[in-house]
Amino acid sequence: MKLKNVLMALLMIIGTTLMAQEKYEQAVLSQTSGAFINLAIEGKEFKRTKLTPYVDPRDFTPILKELALMRDEGWEIWNSIESESSSISITYFLRRKIK
Repeated sequence: MKLKNVLMALLMIIGTTLMAQEKYEQAVLSQTSGAFINLAIEGKEFKRTKLTPYVDPRDFTPILKELALMRDEGWEIWNSIESESSSISITYFLRRKIK
């Protein structure tokens, strides 16, 4: 009985260790003041898209379209924040498993 418990514990530790070694690529996608969508990937790539014509700051359709494209590329939402200082902005934190 003790051997069985030790083996089960050992298998759980090995399984947990293997799962913890998954690597992710990270990105930040934000829409600010209805004028720009910003995308930064792993600190290596930055893209700023000007929204023309100007979009109402409460209209998140452009960023949701970009988010759908990224989801098709394997990205998943990890976290998000919305701020309402002088204008409404939304930021998505994304990650994608590195193969």
